[in-house]
Amino acid sequence: MKLFLFACFFLVVFSGSFVRGQTVTVGSFTDDGLRQLQLQGKLDLRYSLLARPFFTDASFTTDSIYQLLDDNNLLVTTRKPVFGGKGTIELLPVTFTTRFNSNHPYGWNQPGLLQAKGLQNRISAGVYFTSGILSVQFKPEVVTAGNPEFEHNGLYGAASTGSYQKLFFGQSSIRLNKGAVSLGLSTENLWWGPGMYNSLLMSNNAPGFAHLSFNTRRPLITPIGNFEWQIVMGKLVEDPNVLLENKNLTTTYYNPETYGGEGNSGPYDVKQKWRYLNALTLTYNPKWVKGFFIGLNRVAYTYNDKLQKSNFDFFHKYFPTFFNALRENYAYGTAFDNNPIGYKQIFSVHFRYVFPKAHAEIYSEYGIHDNSYNIRDFTLDPQHAAAYTIGFKKLKELPDNKWLDIAGELTRMSEQVDYTVRTSGNWYLYQGGFTNQNRIIGAGVGSGNNVQTFRITHIDGFKKIGFSFQSIQHDPTAIVGGLYTLGLRTIKWNDISYGLIGQYRYKQFIINGELQMVHSKNYSWEKDKNLSNFYGLINLSYIW
Repeated sequence: MKLFLFACFFLVVFSGSFVRGQTVTVGSFTDDGLRQLQLQGKLDLRYSLLARPFFTDASFTTDSIYQLLDDNNLLVTTRKPVFGGKGTIELLPVTFTTRFNSNHPYGWNQPGLLQAKGLQNRISAGVYFTSGILSVQFKPEVVTAGNPEFEHNGLYGAASTGSYQKLFFGQSSIRLNKGAVSLGLSTENLWWGPGMYNSLLMSNNAPGFAHLSFNTRRPLITPIGNFEWQIVMGKLVEDPNVLLENKNLTTTYYNPETYGGEGNSGPYDVKQKWRYLNALTLTYNPKWVKGFFIGLNRVAYTYNDKLQKSNFDFFHKYFPTFFNALRENYAYGTAFDNNPIGYKQIFSVHFRYVFPKAHAEIYSEYGIHDNSYNIRDFTLDPQHAAAYTIGFKKLKELPDNKWLDIAGELTRMSEQVDYTVRTSGNWYLYQGGFTNQNRIIGAGVGSGNNVQTFRITHIDGFKKIGFSFQSIQHDPTAIVGGLYTLGLRTIKWNDISYGLIGQYRYKQFIINGELQMVHSKNYSWEKDKNLSNFYGLINLSYIW
């Protein structure tokens, strides 16, 4: 009730004309096109694109985005007035996704799909309705997977859980929208931060989790610059039929009795053992520096039963991300402090700098998943428990309104050099793990892994053709057999992948995807075990 009253106050303060509340699904071809449009100078530079999904409004609809992407091939969505013109209903695109791995799991950032061998599919469709300040978006997703056995050992993988079928609410929401702000209940995927292929805290790798959200729908303009934010209260759940991504797919079970989930305390009701999450993101665009955005993200989560046993006041209990970032003044403790809450926290700062005349951008995100004790601790050891992403994107204009897109990104999730004297463990562990439905919510490349991605693409409206190269180091700084290995494993597992990416439009159909050959050296950290895997991903969308 306090949250509701607080949000309603802001709805009044920032009130304005009624506007539509439709969102652009994270990871869709439309979402990918927003970044392209901004570098081309076709999308207002006030938008940071650092907290998505992106909201459209009455003056900038999905039709507008389609036209900007290719003004020679206009797509018009089916949108009809209802209730005597007091409301509007729109049919959302039907999307079919299929992913295939010939030998072992590979690929991420496809919500609902598994880290699995073989063929799997996802289909999604829906409807959007708006009337006054109310908007309803219903877009469920159905996922099916054969999920056959793949090669595994004690360090990576486990016996397959078999055929998989699941219905998710998907990209659905109910919102109250007024002016620049929105309050609602949603299961949509979120993406926070500037990364194109990985995000440290929020991505579309896991199925969307149920959450209450209070957020801006467009930048709030102030005398000192523009602000965007999102505050989330969510529910994270487990799926006992899916191998845990943050446990290297070795188990479906996270022991709730140990901080890192080790061991097995016996069966328990996963419906009761869910985790509460509070998260926030804030982005600032200084008035004096056009195209420059800086911000922060913060996440805290813990088991619900621990939360209910605490005697903290309402705001300290349900909004820990607003208080005490340093352990010296940290009221919530950890499991080792015998504290009834034991919130696990993750924090990151990020920036994105767009150079409109050069049609280019640079960006970075730097995060820490183990709180420093105080300022002195942070100053002496700032790299402790840190991870980062750094990247760039450059568009080169070609004749006949064609473009060349060159992009590169590096993400490091492995422990920094100080782990030999002060280990923090890999990201996304502890307190049930930063997962939903057993998939990592943050960087889908995997806990402890490093990845470098390079892509070059030729763009001609909706048509795209390009080349992709990717290199993955799997947990190179892990503790093996209880002993440190002087900063690196003695046996290193590295993946190299390369192949084609593309997109094509035929009438109301948009098809895009990628075909990759993946070569794994010392697969699952077994010496001289070298495997090859064919990876294919196809997305087919039909615009009504």
